[in-house]
Amino acid sequence: MPSSTTSGTTTTAKPTPLQPPSDSSRRIPVTPAVLRSIFASSRTPHEERSISRVAFFRFSGFLLSCLAISLAAARGRGIRSSAALLGVV
Repeated sequence: MPSSTTSGTTTTAKPTPLQPPSDSSRRIPVTPAVLRSIFASSRTPHEERSISRVAFFRFSGFLLSCLAISLAAARGRGIRSSAALLGVV
């Protein structure tokens, strides 16, 4: 750091903090669509279609497994007791 001496006193120059850009309109907001477009631009359309297909079938499998578990749990309790839990009966 630069320092100067004047009549026995030493002063040091303080570093100035970095300022963010003053014009915030130049910054692009990071949204899921922007991130997806960045990753999609590195893949071919065939790869994109394949990845989307796999994601769809995994999500469908998840929903079906949730439905099956719910039905199995309801069957174990019986329809009447599950309706009573909901306050229907």
